[in-house]
Amino acid sequence: MDDPRLVALGLVPPPPGQEKAEETPAAPAAPPFTPEWQPAQQSQYMPAPNPFSAAASSIPEYPDPFTSPPAAPPPAAPAAPAKPVVPSIFNSPNSPFSFAPSSAPAPAQVERTTAPSWTPASALNVATPPPSPFTSPNSPFSIASAPTSFAPAAPAVVPTTKQDKKAALRAIEEAKKAGKLAEENAVKAAKIAEEDAKRNAKLAAAQAKVDEREAKIAERDAKIAERKAQEVAKREKPAVAAKAPAPAWVPPPAPKPFVPPVFAAPAAPAKPPAYLELMATIAKHPAVIRMDVRFGLFGRARLELAPIGVALVGLRGGTAYTWNEVREVQYNRGRLVIKTEADREKLVKTKESSTLQPYVEKLTRALVVSIEGATEPGLAQYVAKVMQDMRAQTFNYHATSWLEYENALERVRGDFAESDDPFVPAVAGALFAFIFVAGLFTLPVIVNLVSDIRPPAGSGAFVIQPRSSWLDVRSFVMAVGLSALLTRLVLRLGLGLTALSWARGAARGWHTTGPRVLRIATRELARLLLGTSVAAGALFLGFAAFAPTVASTLVIDSDGLRDVVPLPIVGVDKKWSEVTDVQKSQGPGRLEGFGVTVIFSGGRWITTIDHYVAGGTDGQLLKAATSWWQNATR
Repeated sequence: MDDPRLVALGLVPPPPGQEKAEETPAAPAAPPFTPEWQPAQQSQYMPAPNPFSAAASSIPEYPDPFTSPPAAPPPAAPAAPAKPVVPSIFNSPNSPFSFAPSSAPAPAQVERTTAPSWTPASALNVATPPPSPFTSPNSPFSIASAPTSFAPAAPAVVPTTKQDKKAALRAIEEAKKAGKLAEENAVKAAKIAEEDAKRNAKLAAAQAKVDEREAKIAERDAKIAERKAQEVAKREKPAVAAKAPAPAWVPPPAPKPFVPPVFAAPAAPAKPPAYLELMATIAKHPAVIRMDVRFGLFGRARLELAPIGVALVGLRGGTAYTWNEVREVQYNRGRLVIKTEADREKLVKTKESSTLQPYVEKLTRALVVSIEGATEPGLAQYVAKVMQDMRAQTFNYHATSWLEYENALERVRGDFAESDDPFVPAVAGALFAFIFVAGLFTLPVIVNLVSDIRPPAGSGAFVIQPRSSWLDVRSFVMAVGLSALLTRLVLRLGLGLTALSWARGAARGWHTTGPRVLRIATRELARLLLGTSVAAGALFLGFAAFAPTVASTLVIDSDGLRDVVPLPIVGVDKKWSEVTDVQKSQGPGRLEGFGVTVIFSGGRWITTIDHYVAGGTDGQLLKAATSWWQNATR
């Protein structure tokens, strides 16, 4: 009989009875037993198993819960009888070489109450490899991957009732609405993001330009600073001096005796002039008397009188004097004459320093009292009396001088009220307009007669003179000045002092009747009548403005063409050899219907059109000029 151990090792064939026992399916299964020995851990050099390879290579298929009926559970198959197992070292439970599958009984089939979970077909058709010592999980020679198990998915519940189906449809519609809303929100978010991106791009471009500009400015400043530094370095670079011989030794001087230092006191700040302090004191005096005055043609100031002195305050400065410094106060032909003598200091600048030197100021001022912008010469004598009383320290508000001054002020307004008659401004306006129109046409003729120059008889020369017309600004200015002077003269002779009282009151704006335009015209007319100095100056300036026109009178003879008064640059002094052409020009309004034009080589030309020809006619001038020009160019 063979040894059963050899039979178990497969070294000898089993006896006949045992071969049949191996093929018998009803062999009893070995009882489950947990061995104390555990297999060794997998080597670190072996590749790591991938538990998701099977799940990743398969695509799950789920049944439709709304259309597919629930699957019927499969019928339970009868359990197959267990095959007898021949004991061996490879299937023994206590053997370290065991690789047989576990013979534990399968779990009992549980009756399902819901649809069975879906299992992929690939998982159902996977072939189970035969047991091997290299694939068994309990074998020490196993190289297979560890078994992987996945939890089944939650079973899908199929709606069976009507309410469940409605709820499912409502859930689907809500999901669609949510999807649309999410899509709209995504589109809006995309638009907002695009706008933000454009705005940020613009801001970035602007910031880039600003940075570029600042960089250029900084670069330019750096270049300028570098250039200045180089110039300073060149300027301060010490010149390389030649080596001088070593100086001879000189013994140090004897120490000087100690002298205590002397500290100079700081210079006191310059005090303002005394007359400025006096002017401020007079302005703050409670009993000060103020009135407007005029001096010269355009000078205006304010006269301030107080018991301590008199001050004259102008637009840019002023001065003040005590009554001891006022030597004399007089009235002369409507003017207030004040003579002063005061000690003053003036700043003398020299090359070394500037010093203040005292001197005695002696001045005589002639002032005209003004009320609301119009002069009132009649008040000057009363103001002179008030100043004389103040200078003598006898002034008070009950004195005769002050009472007369107040009465004179009241009388000024009363005189205007008496002379404020509508007849006066109407006569003054009509007279001014008539003289203006007459002067506008007469003054140019007077200028032409005054500037008329005639050539000597028998000389054969011609004179071309410019003519002045009434359509000239100079004629207009002369007419205004002439009409103002003559209107004032006529009113003064015809109405006496009443005309001047009306003119001064109207210039102050006291005439308040009538339309606004008429009142403004009356006020300006009164100012023109009172401004005799301005009117005389306008008349004189108008006549003087015609001087260049008179100087441009041209003399033409056989020697050439030249001005009566030679003027530099603009004057004419030409020979006939410099003439390029002598032409006949059309001149409407001329005596012969044409004029003469002489053209010079430099492009300059002269003509007799709009000019007066003395010494002959245009035809005679044309014939003579052509003859002289041809003779000079042969």
